[in-house]
This record gives sequence, structure tokens and C-alpha cells, in this order.
Amino acid sequence: MGYAQLRELQSALTTASDLATALQSAPTRQGADELVDVLRQALTTASALGAETGPTGCALHPHGAVDPLYGDPEDPLPPGYGKCLLCNDRRRRADAHPAHIRPLARTHAHRRRRLSA
Repeated sequence: MGYAQLRELQSALTTASDLATALQSAPTRQGADELVDVLRQALTTASALGAETGPTGCALHPHGAVDPLYGDPEDPLPPGYGKCLLCNDRRRRADAHPAHIRPLARTHAHRRRRLSA
């Protein structure tokens, strides 16, 4: 069991407990759905504790952290993103700076032309 899995399970169970404690009477459909989602997350994490692949399903980081935005209906991940926080972070950084190498390459080519002239 990895530390990330244990923390994710503890977090999900704490959130579920907080939601259940906050219920005054019969919950609304939205409140019940939120509680069910958190309990499913806890169950999924608990089921993956002894699994070989880990909670992320990632070949590079099988026991890494799960992206907190994974499965969030209000702030969904872009298409192609998975559960692995490490891989998603790498994708986010790459998307933020898509052409950072090109200007540098042009600068070196310009220097080479100037030196050879």
C-alpha cells in the first residue's frame, strides 16, 4: 500500500463522514449523490490497496497520486488525460508552453548565419 493510496482513502472517508454528519434530515438528491460519489471513491481506493496496478492505472506511476480533478463533473479534465496526477501535470506544463523550443532554435540558427557571414 502506497502512502498516496492511504492518504486518498483517509481523505475520502473523512469527507464522507463530514457529509453524513452535516445531514439534518432527509438529504436532497444532490446531497445524496455527492455522498455516494465520495463513498464510491473510498471503495475504489480501498479495493486497489492490494492490487498490482495501483489506483492510477498508469504504467509509469502505478502507485502515484490520483489527480483530484479526475471524475469532477464541474471541472473535467481535458480529453486524453487519465487518473495519474504526475502524467497530467506533465501534460498541463506541455500544453502551457507548446512552442518554447522553437524560438530558441531560431536564435541559434541566426547566430550561426551571422558568424559564418
